[in-house]
Amino acid sequence: MRTLLLLAVIALAATGCGDSTPAASAGSVGDTTQHGAPRVRTPLDSAQAAKKPCGLLSEPQLKTLDMVGVQGVEEGTPTGPICSWDDTEGDSGQHVTFTFTTGNGNGGLDRVYELKSTFQLFELQAPLQDYPALLNAPTDDRRKGICGFVVGITDSQILTTTVKMRTAPKPAPRVVEPCQVAREAADLALTSIREQS
Repeated sequence: MRTLLLLAVIALAATGCGDSTPAASAGSVGDTTQHGAPRVRTPLDSAQAAKKPCGLLSEPQLKTLDMVGVQGVEEGTPTGPICSWDDTEGDSGQHVTFTFTTGNGNGGLDRVYELKSTFQLFELQAPLQDYPALLNAPTDDRRKGICGFVVGITDSQILTTTVKMRTAPKPAPRVVEPCQVAREAADLALTSIREQS
């Protein structure tokens, strides 16, 4: 799971710096970035949240995901901080991870769009709290209970929510809904980021 997550994040890491407004970026046109990604019109300040990614899910929020009492475990990676909540042996059978892509600023949706031909899973989704979103992963493992949900929180930064469901010996209650659970978790995370910014 961690290897899959790191592959996705490393694939998006790059040098360069992005701007949050079309006027500030030479050559930008209308509502999309250089490679066709929708622009983030109201960038989120995620500096505080990225310092403590395990603070993205409170106990009441974990309850909505049926993960009461599950503790988040934080890790630092070369591409950014992550926090994981592992309940694969519990009632929900879910493993949820949030990843902030960091680096020199070019970790936004534009980079994901630029690399879309390298991903098996690249599927646009309805915006989440007015932020552009898509399903994205190096391999399409939805039938195995795994899904990656990406939200553009600025033009140069994304928040990736990865969900892995228990499939055996007793499948997780929502084993066929990893992407829906990922969207729900991302929605909770966005609410937390807004409250902290």
